[in-house]
Amino acid sequence: TQLYSDYDVMDTDAIIASALDILSDECSLKNEMGEVLQIRSSDEDIQKILYNLFYDVLNIEFNLWSWVRQMCKYGDFFLKLDISEQFGVYNVIPYTAYHIMRQEGYDPKSPSSVRFQFSPDGYTGGGTGYIVPNQNNTNSGIFFENYEMAHFRLLTDVNYLPYGRSYIEPARKLFKQYTLMEDAMLI
Repeated sequence: TQLYSDYDVMDTDAIIASALDILSDECSLKNEMGEVLQIRSSDEDIQKILYNLFYDVLNIEFNLWSWVRQMCKYGDFFLKLDISEQFGVYNVIPYTAYHIMRQEGYDPKSPSSVRFQFSPDGYTGGGTGYIVPNQNNTNSGIFFENYEMAHFRLLTDVNYLPYGRSYIEPARKLFKQYTLMEDAMLI
């Protein structure tokens, strides 16, 4: 969470904020046919289903820009999928990276198991997923199975696994030096 706080402070700088905006602009450009995402399939039914998912349910024409920006800013982006057996994915809810923890290999019987823990400060219960009590018999958060959460991450550095590395991470040290210089000049 300290890294995420640093990225939030860095995002207040005009140059870094503009760089993140340009990245999001470039990733969400429309092609010559006016589509953000072109869907092709030999099966017309699959093509219609995917078009419905991306354009009607996910609404990528509106949402993709902010999703890409958050992923580049934090290195991670979490999207809770509301799923029904009859309709598939019918809604999505973006979650902040501050409150989601990816847990891998938590089950010794299944070493490749993955789940996500959502635990905001002051959590009192409710919502979806299943609630696991801690030693004090209070709720420690909500757990989501791997299929209930889409985790987008920038896998450019294995040192950050199981999370991604922020696009602005290489500038973090320089940004701190820059702000210290600004403060020294003001004093």
